Formats: sequence, structure tokens, C-alpha cells
Amino acid sequence: MDLSIELLNARISKHQLSEINNDFKQLTPIQQTQQLNHLFQSAERMSVKYDFMQNLAVRILTTNHLPAPFISQLTSLDALSFFTPAFKVNKGFLAQDHKNNNVLHSVFKHASESHLPFNYVRSLMLFESNDDLLKALAQPNHHGLTPVGCYIAYAKKTSIPVKHEFSALLALMEIEQKQITCAKQALINTLKGEVLNETCILLSAAYLQRSTVQIAHLLKSL
Repeated sequence: MDLSIELLNARISKHQLSEINNDFKQLTPIQQTQQLNHLFQSAERMSVKYDFMQNLAVRILTTNHLPAPFISQLTSLDALSFFTPAFKVNKGFLAQDHKNNNVLHSVFKHASESHLPFNYVRSLMLFESNDDLLKALAQPNHHGLTPVGCYIAYAKKTSIPVKHEFSALLALMEIEQKQITCAKQALINTLKGEVLNETCILLSAAYLQRSTVQIAHLLKSL
């Protein structure tokens, strides 16, 4: 076990919560990432401690920026939900790693077909009016792809998302494209030359606002 985790556990067992925040500031980005992941993993293992671990994450991130390595390691809806209260207070949704990915890029790219994040993200926007989340949805990474673009280009997709998730995804597309227009071309550039399944073609057509025939022809001609 890394020493940073041993230190964190020792602080928690002794209820030295103020020291945890001070310790975090002295750690490397890798160690900071390990501590944050440990909080989430501990919360998942021990549901009775979920709120405590989540509040501790908020306490740490209120005065600290997200370490860059952490962004690419946050890949699940459950992790996004756990850290959402912290992201609200430290602008964590807008933090980017060395490839300009934010946490939505990472979660959408690795989205599980059985546990999609779109309805959750749309609900946060509708009921909590989170401007940072709105901006994060339209942030391009170093390839010019937005989080939705990353989902279409990279996530495993064997079928169209279930109705409520698909509806939420379409809404997110609309919200994104009101803010940024160049992301459409970035998706085309990413997909050119790739062999796409029917689901990816259908989602690309919805995103690019073209027919599936046009999408197939466009990508083949590039």
C-alpha cells in the first residue's frame, strides 16, 4: 500500500481531518490521485461510510485543484456521482488533463452500455443550473472532440441507448452545439477511415444532423 494511503487511513482513524487537507497539498499528483480514488473505493466497499467519504472528498477539493492524472482515471457514472458535490465547489468539471480532457470526456468515453451517464448529467443541468457543467459539455480536447464526441468515437456501443438515456443524449447534443460548432468536423476527422457499426453510424447521423446514407458516404469519401 502506498504511503500516501497509509497516511490517509491513519488520519481518518484519528479523526485528524484538518491534517488530511494539509497533507494533500504536499503530495505529488499521482499520490493525490491515489488518495481520491481510495476515498471513492472505500465508499463503494462500505456504504455506511459513503457520506463521510464523500464529504471528505469535498473538504479536500474545496481548496485544491484536481490532479491531472485523476481526470483520466474517473471513468464511471458512480465515480462521477460520488465526486459531483466536490466538483461543484472547486470547478472540477472544467479541469483538464494534459490532453485537454475533462471528467465528462473520460466518463463518456468509457460509458457502460448498462449504466450510461447522460440522463444523470442532463438532470444536473436541469435541476441544479450548473454553469460549469454546461461549459464542460462543450469543452474540446486536443483532438477537438467534446465529451459527446468522445462517446460516439470511442465508447463500446452495440445498440442505441435505452429510451430515457437516448433522449438525454440528444438533449446534450443540442446543448453542446449551441455553444460550439467546430466539434462536428473534429468527429468527422476522427471517424474517417474507421469501420463503423450501425449504432455508431446512427449516433453520428444524429450528432452531425445528416442522414445515415450521407454519413456512410462522407466517411468513405474522406
